[in-house]
Amino acid sequence: MASFAQSLAIESWTLYAIGLILIAMRLASRRIQLGAFDKFQLDDHIMILVTLTFTGVIVSTNQVANNGSNYLPPGEAELLTEPEIVSAIWGSKMTFVLEEFTLSTTWLIKGCLLLLYGRLTLGLKQNTAVKFLAYYCLLGFVVVQVLFLGVWCRPIQQYWAVPVVNSQCATYYNHMITATTFNISSDLMMLLIPLPLLIKSKLPLKRKLIVCGVFSLGIFVILAAILNRYFNFTVAYSPIFLNWYVGEVSTAVFVANIPLCWPLIRRIFALDTFGGSKRSRSNDQSRSHLQSSSKRIYARNTRRSVTRLHSRTESNVGFGESEERIARTWTPQPEGHLELNPMEKKTGFKTSVVAGSDVEEGKDEWTSQETITKTVQISQYSV
Repeated sequence: MASFAQSLAIESWTLYAIGLILIAMRLASRRIQLGAFDKFQLDDHIMILVTLTFTGVIVSTNQVANNGSNYLPPGEAELLTEPEIVSAIWGSKMTFVLEEFTLSTTWLIKGCLLLLYGRLTLGLKQNTAVKFLAYYCLLGFVVVQVLFLGVWCRPIQQYWAVPVVNSQCATYYNHMITATTFNISSDLMMLLIPLPLLIKSKLPLKRKLIVCGVFSLGIFVILAAILNRYFNFTVAYSPIFLNWYVGEVSTAVFVANIPLCWPLIRRIFALDTFGGSKRSRSNDQSRSHLQSSSKRIYARNTRRSVTRLHSRTESNVGFGESEERIARTWTPQPEGHLELNPMEKKTGFKTSVVAGSDVEEGKDEWTSQETITKTVQISQYSV
């Protein structure tokens, strides 16, 4: 048992260190992406909470490995000495805590991914599927907790009794069946949301394969969950299930954070954006688009109308929406004055384009009654 506890400690704390590094990279990437820590979105704050529950999983797993539990073959608990019973009771309590930390970590990560998918599908019909899946996950978490705390083992103190009266209090078999059903079914549905969108997208094949591969990492979470339950049911009364608890939770942490580490990696290695252009190139394209829009306005003589121009340019944070409005009738001139002023720190800019005839020959002055106002609203759907 001592050798198993030592090998588990090495494995679990190694996976924990990797998980913390990925969480830190994700948060650093989000800081680069959003511009400030106080602009973090809900899923970023949830991931910080996941750090605490993930720590609880690792600590409680090692406590169970070192102290044992009431998960013993029939008749063996009655042979324990008093010190062994005390140790088994403590280990059983840690098993109960381990299960709660595992459920919390798993479902919090589901929440992070659902918030991400909600932003990706905003304005699309798939957003309805995301909302349905969110309700399904919430329902699953409530059902699993109610059954675990109030149905499968009563009274709840039997979870750490040595020996137990009800075998379910030691094996957790009924609980594992219900938890696994909701866990794997919701993970499968999560895979069905982004992949069809990516497959139907017009991305180049190489880039499409990379993105699909990243979002398909959830397959490893499902595989880890299946293996966890397989060893629970086939290798009875063995502590090997502890390795798979750590493996399942660690895999979920890895998968939830790897896709969001790209901004930091791009900055460290001075790489192009994933869209294939550097940030400065994107800015140049935006300026060129603004200039071409102004030229099209000049070509419309004495027309009073409201024109909307929607543009979606690929960048490292999201999409931009542009709206043009002609406020008054004006006389087109070959040149104009362009002024770009910040409207809000968070959401956009106000651009004023003023055009008209000179008041006096040789003076660059414009009439205040003849203006074009361009308002650019940038809504960030950060990934």
